Amino acid sequence: MLAKDARLTIAQDLRGETVELRQSLYFGDLYDENEKWLLSPYPFENTSHIVDHKGVPINPRRQKGIIPAGSSFIIEKVEFPDPVTLAQRMLTSPRFNPWVYLRPEPNSEFSRLYPENKPYILPLPLNMTSIEEVHTSIATFLDSNREVRSWLSERRPTIRVAIHQKEIIRGMSQEELIASMGEPYRWFSDEEDSKKTLIAWYPGKEAWLKNGQVTEILQPSRALPTVDAPPIHN
Repeated sequence: MLAKDARLTIAQDLRGETVELRQSLYFGDLYDENEKWLLSPYPFENTSHIVDHKGVPINPRRQKGIIPAGSSFIIEKVEFPDPVTLAQRMLTSPRFNPWVYLRPEPNSEFSRLYPENKPYILPLPLNMTSIEEVHTSIATFLDSNREVRSWLSERRPTIRVAIHQKEIIRGMSQEELIASMGEPYRWFSDEEDSKKTLIAWYPGKEAWLKNGQVTEILQPSRALPTVDAPPIHN
């Protein structure tokens, strides 16, 4: 459990900061909470923060669309699950996770497309114990230096379109792949004829990388005996 002083420091340091999304994210209703949007790097059918009484994962519903990498947001607040907060959150929500509340930057392209006055919730991992862990987790998704849009402008047009649409195409670098799809559920490595292949495994598809670039896309992905939860659900 993160100490109270550390939680207050994080909340004060980040409140009001303008950031850009490092990766394209899906958004839609926050489970049964329709007054907030949920953000996820994965399709909602592959997203789960909570389980039912039998331990079966519950998926959020009503996925609405994709927010492209580079979109500008303002951190409204970082909220940790203290007793008062838990009492206010719906049972069918990731209520035990820290939440980052985001608002689209006023007059940004995304805010004009979706003008609803609802906060966007980015759930963070459970059981973080240091300020550094929290900042590292947030930096996975949000760039406080606001360099993503500039970085995207230097990508090939086909790469930019793929990132905005959360697709994988041949020729992508590992960095571009993650900007599009998020961190894979699992990384594998294979070696053939002294050539190393890195495999990014996602539900539904795999990206095979050689020399740092996607060379093959396997779809559907191979079934695995067990699938670890994606990084944000730790």
